[in-house]
Amino acid sequence: MAARVAASATLLVSAAYLWLACQLPAGTFTAPGAGFFPLAVGGLLVVVAAVLVAAAFRGWAPDAGSAPAEPEPPAPGAGRRVLVTYAGLAGFCALLPWAGYLVTAWLLVTALLRWLGDGAWWRATLAGLVVAIASHYLFAVLLGVPLPRGVLGP
Repeated sequence: MAARVAASATLLVSAAYLWLACQLPAGTFTAPGAGFFPLAVGGLLVVVAAVLVAAAFRGWAPDAGSAPAEPEPPAPGAGRRVLVTYAGLAGFCALLPWAGYLVTAWLLVTALLRWLGDGAWWRATLAGLVVAIASHYLFAVLLGVPLPRGVLGP
C-alpha cells in the first residue's frame, strides 16, 4: 500500500512540475527557451513516475519468491553530507547574481569536492575550475544560454 501511495504522489508532483514547465517558453531544439530543459525533465519525470505507478499497482517485484532485504543503515556522517550539499546549493543561488556563473560554479564544485571528498585543496580547486569553465563553455558558448556574469561582466 505504501508503494502505491508513494508512486501516485510522485506522479502527481511530476505532473504538476510538467504543467508549470509548460507555462515557460520552450523555444526550439536549436534555440532553446527558458522552459526547454524544465519541460524535458518534467516529461521524463512523468514517464518514470507512470512506470512506478504501474509497477506498484500490478505488484511487480524484482523477485517475488524472496523476502525483501533489510535496508542498510545510513553511512556515518550521511546527514552532514546532505546538509553541506544543501548549504552549497543555497550559497550558489545567493552568490550567482553578484559573483556570476563562472566564479559561483567554481566555488561550489571546489567546496563540495573538498568537504565531501578526501582530496587535497589544490585538486578540488583545479577540478572546480575545469568544471566551471567546461560547463560555461557548453551552456554559454555552444548552446547560447545567457548565464549571469556578475562582477566580471559588462
